[in-house]
Amino acid sequence: MTTSPVAAPRPGLMEQLKSFGQTLTEPKRPEPSYPVLPAADEKGQSSVDGVYLVGEVAGTPLIKLGLNAGHEMVAQLADEIRGEASGEIAETDLFDFVIVGAGAAGLGAAAHAKSLGMKAVVIEANHVAETVFTMMKGKILFAEPETVPLQGDMWFEECTKEELLAKWREQIEELQLDIREFEKVTDIRRSSGYLEVESQKGTYKARRIIMAVGKAGNPRKAGVGGEVEHAARIAHRLLDPDDHQDQKILIYGGGDVALEGALALCEHNDVTLATIDEEFIYPKKRNVDKLKAAAAEGKLTIHMNSFLTGVGASDVTFAKGGPEGDAVTIDNDFVYEMIGAELPTPFFEKVGIKLEGEWNRLRWLTLGVMFTLVYSLYSLKKFGIYRTDDGQLQGHKIAAWPFDRLISPESYDSVIRPLFELTYLPFAWLFSDAAMADMLGDRGFQQGYLYSGLYTVLMAWCGYEALIRWRGIARRKAYQTWRFASLISFQTIFFVLVNVVAVQALTVKYAWRAWGLYQPYPLFFNTFFWWYEGDPTWIIYSFVGAGIVGTLIAIPIAARNHGKRFCTWVCGCGGLAETVGDRWRHLAAKGKRSRAWEFQGVVVFAGSVLIGLVVVGIYQSDGNNVWWYAYDYLVDFWLVAVIPIALYPFFGGKVWCRYWCPLAAYNGILAKWYGKLKIQSNDHCISCTQCSKYCQVGVDVMAFAKNTESFDNANSACIQCGICIDVCPMDVLSFTTEDEEKTVAAAAA
Repeated sequence: MTTSPVAAPRPGLMEQLKSFGQTLTEPKRPEPSYPVLPAADEKGQSSVDGVYLVGEVAGTPLIKLGLNAGHEMVAQLADEIRGEASGEIAETDLFDFVIVGAGAAGLGAAAHAKSLGMKAVVIEANHVAETVFTMMKGKILFAEPETVPLQGDMWFEECTKEELLAKWREQIEELQLDIREFEKVTDIRRSSGYLEVESQKGTYKARRIIMAVGKAGNPRKAGVGGEVEHAARIAHRLLDPDDHQDQKILIYGGGDVALEGALALCEHNDVTLATIDEEFIYPKKRNVDKLKAAAAEGKLTIHMNSFLTGVGASDVTFAKGGPEGDAVTIDNDFVYEMIGAELPTPFFEKVGIKLEGEWNRLRWLTLGVMFTLVYSLYSLKKFGIYRTDDGQLQGHKIAAWPFDRLISPESYDSVIRPLFELTYLPFAWLFSDAAMADMLGDRGFQQGYLYSGLYTVLMAWCGYEALIRWRGIARRKAYQTWRFASLISFQTIFFVLVNVVAVQALTVKYAWRAWGLYQPYPLFFNTFFWWYEGDPTWIIYSFVGAGIVGTLIAIPIAARNHGKRFCTWVCGCGGLAETVGDRWRHLAAKGKRSRAWEFQGVVVFAGSVLIGLVVVGIYQSDGNNVWWYAYDYLVDFWLVAVIPIALYPFFGGKVWCRYWCPLAAYNGILAKWYGKLKIQSNDHCISCTQCSKYCQVGVDVMAFAKNTESFDNANSACIQCGICIDVCPMDVLSFTTEDEEKTVAAAAA
């Protein structure tokens, strides 16, 4: 007799709230998509002057890309080094490059330095190509990405691990590369204008140091009793499955390496796999499926949420259900600790190489300076509006502090008006004397023009830089070209429309309302605010009607067909983040905890609806009330402007858009409900982390890609910028729609 499994009871509301609260506040945990790497500038230089990062330490995956990265780094630095050396007396013991690490990137750098006639030495703590050396026997290495040509002299084609190692050994001899194996670097310091690299065997003087280290030589250990005493029967990499026959083997780990090892051994051995994870989050879906199928056939045993606690002479012990859980001891002949590997973080700390996102005194000081500058800009902006109100455009005295006490209106005018007159010259010929007098008599318009002008110039300048950057990377260059062109064009067109066309057509009193055509409610409230008796009916109906169309028709249609592309193709707030903030996009808050905080956008959206109804319904569109003042000060001053822009260099450009923007939340709700646009994944993901790294809104793209899953606004905060598609070296990701997926599925059936 069989019984149906009983479904676990659904958690109650209080339990769900408690769990959600814990997610918001729990300590940040390691996640597979977000490795901790050293910080580097655009040229690859670390925080130590003259020390450059390439290969795995710089987040560059794959053998071919590593070879190319090493080649390109030497090419980038060669002329600079020759220029420095031109007037110096040659020193026989001075190297142009000391390269730390003899993996793909290190060999690529050494080979190109040799071809340029430059003096280089490679110092390697283990074997040449240690990562390849520790791969399983017969491992096939694919020459991917196929669309990227191989640079330099080092050979690489699709081959086995053994073929590649043999070929590279031959080339090292042929090219006479100076490689010192089994020599660990212990320190880096600057002395007499040069860099000194100290190793276990000597000291090297260098003009530049290229750090090309990987993780293969630094396997993570469990740190339990018996690891030292029984080290002979513990390993971290499976080199040859044939070394084990009819043995009891424990594999401790839950990543791809662990699962592949378990699958390779389980045909001829009694294999137990134990992992601390409650569910598999690190490996690819195809490996998880194979492992579970093998377990179902009785070929191996899986223990989830289990922690290794000890290694005995002929057994192992692990705790089930947590570190302090029930102890289980099983007979054992060999242990594979496959719990990952680590970059040499203690070494980086010793020599002064800072990690990405690391907070120190300088970083805190920079944050303080940024907040002061951005606050001052927006506080002065509020000062101008507050001091020039005519009963219809009220500002906040509190937002203008302390400038309302330090600066007189006359002093403010003496600066603003000359700047305005100077920058307005290109358009002055378009206006009648009455329109010009109107503008010159309105301090608020003058400062608004200067602010929006600066905003537009920054977007155009930084947008062009971002466009060039991503065109150089993107396979489908047209998408990024049109995206940045769209952002810059919308901002420029509306700058001219509001500050030139609308002024002439509507006067200064109404011209500013044209911004509402660009940024619909609930981003721009004032489409529905500040209307008074005597205002022309046609103007009221035109702007209110346009606002209703934008919010209730245009945005829903866009959400249906384009998800949240409004944020990355049209919006001015999103545009500043995508252009000025682009250089810091990789610093966006990442991980499960940061994603949990995205609920705030829905809260702000709900607040915006409430405030809108109160002001329009109760106060008859007069914004001079405590409800609007509170929202304006908290949201429009702090959350739109000061906080997110000050945080650009620290958490990327999308802080406002991701966490607080009510329009983004509204758009996201609609797209989640019935949006058709998705990003799909094929089965070529190599878990390189690049897609997740460069997502400005913290989507764990790699988690979807490695499991060949699609993602959209139903399961992520995706804004469809397409950067994840462009940085993927394996061409895994692509845009699709619900309709296209159905067509493909029907054809396959």
